[in-house]
Amino acid sequence: MFESLQRIVLFVIVIVIFAAAVWALVQALRYPPEAYVAAGKRTKTFWGSIVGAATVLAFLTLPPAFGFGLGFLFATAASVAVLLFSVDVLPRLREQHRPGPRRPTDNRGGW
Repeated sequence: MFESLQRIVLFVIVIVIFAAAVWALVQALRYPPEAYVAAGKRTKTFWGSIVGAATVLAFLTLPPAFGFGLGFLFATAASVAVLLFSVDVLPRLREQHRPGPRRPTDNRGGW
């Protein structure tokens, strides 16, 4: 009884880690390379690769193909990478750059 409950809880945790990894990957790809330099962080390629690898690791743990031992180790590694990006890099990127189309600073109106 407890074993099946533990499996369900671990599966839910792995799903949450995968969803967070996908979200972090989308966030990492939203910002231009200049925003990473302005924020004083490593390059967009570096962080995109780290978060992309974390997303792949989290995906591999979804159907527990490796069991909950090795699979959960992959999920833990993915969650560390996602947390590091979300807590350290993303706030600095948000300070330095607002994603979206650039608006002209000279707003005279008219045509």
